[in-house]
Amino acid sequence: MKREQLCKVVLLGDSVVGKSTLLHRYVHGSFSSMTPVTIGANFHNHTLEIEPGVKVNLQIWDTNGHQAFRKMIKLYIDNKDGFLLVFDVTDRESFENIQSEWFPFVPEGSPCVLMGHKSENEGRRVSREEAEELAKELGVSYVEALSRTGQNVREAFETLVQQIYSEKRKQEAQKEERACLLM
Repeated sequence: MKREQLCKVVLLGDSVVGKSTLLHRYVHGSFSSMTPVTIGANFHNHTLEIEPGVKVNLQIWDTNGHQAFRKMIKLYIDNKDGFLLVFDVTDRESFENIQSEWFPFVPEGSPCVLMGHKSENEGRRVSREEAEELAKELGVSYVEALSRTGQNVREAFETLVQQIYSEKRKQEAQKEERACLLM
């Protein structure tokens, strides 16, 4: 297993669900209510140690969820290793759009985490149970996070990275097994 891995991750979801603030919190460790609107897509790099001696260099793509940019999304998902599907728990439409608008972009079998954002708000329109049920239906993990406090933000990204890392390890083991059979 390589001691350094490159993982490419894409954040998908409607506009104004908080993808950029989540990314800012994860990469910079702070909350910023002044994150600029993403035009097309933006990316950040972040390095973490996934296990002793194994570093993962994350390339995280933040996409604009506005309808006008959705045709461009296909350009940003090619050759990506994992996906964070983000919705705002206070915006029912953003939740409903996960299955109809965003999940279809995720290649079959790709590591993916569904993230409910702004979970501290009293004006919830999507219950945790509904979100967990959707995650189960889609075959993905579910995490509720809050960029304002940082609650579960690291957990969401690192859950996805663990899934990607496990998938890459499995693929490398299969390659080694095929190579051994050819000898």
